[in-house]
Amino acid sequence: MDHARYLDLIRADSDRLLAVARRSPDDAVPSCPGWTNRDLVRHVGEVYDHKILCMRLGRDPQSAERAPRPADDAALAAWFTSLRDALLDQLVVRGPGASSHTWFPPDRTVGFWYRRMAHETAVHRVDAELACGQETPVDPRLAADGVDELVGFLTYDFGDRSEQQQGVGLTVELECDGRRWAVTLREDRVERAARGTTPDARIDGEPGDLLLHLWGRRQADKGSLRSSGDVAALAGLWSRLREETR
Repeated sequence: MDHARYLDLIRADSDRLLAVARRSPDDAVPSCPGWTNRDLVRHVGEVYDHKILCMRLGRDPQSAERAPRPADDAALAAWFTSLRDALLDQLVVRGPGASSHTWFPPDRTVGFWYRRMAHETAVHRVDAELACGQETPVDPRLAADGVDELVGFLTYDFGDRSEQQQGVGLTVELECDGRRWAVTLREDRVERAARGTTPDARIDGEPGDLLLHLWGRRQADKGSLRSSGDVAALAGLWSRLREETR
């Protein structure tokens, strides 16, 4: 996606998240057990603060360097908005090609944070909406891009995955908006499937539904989603996704 579009979506989705959460700050967030909308706003604000410091410092920030939490609800919205605006400023001033500390070794650029923060904000905006039954769609192009991002995380060897037994050796294909991703499940990793591999199972649907399903926000039988094929392959993918997205 165009990097300017990421910026537009970060702003729009964060505005929507905050507006929804302010109307019902005490509502429980079903997709984030134990959290209220108030907790969700605090979490996303802290994520923004962390990424600002990653870019400024070139390393993971220490606790003492983090922005203090607001003292009460009256200050929460201004705190959140100021961090969101500071994040956008840092992204624009530095530009996507600049170097930055990230937790993803294949991409140590500011561009990684453009993309990651757009997806972080979109998914948590949906979380806030789910808390009060006011869900709106994820931008389709952003959602398809988010599936691609998550497959990249899933197939990168971070070296800390536990061994999995479900679906070992089986391949699952994902499809949305004319794009396909196929992954093969191993005991301790997930690999991109070799070209021409026949999938043992598949999941397809509209981009927003597929993205939210992979992030644990949409059940497999909801909306436009369709799943078929080997049950062990689907269960194996799901267990690996939960390990990767916890």
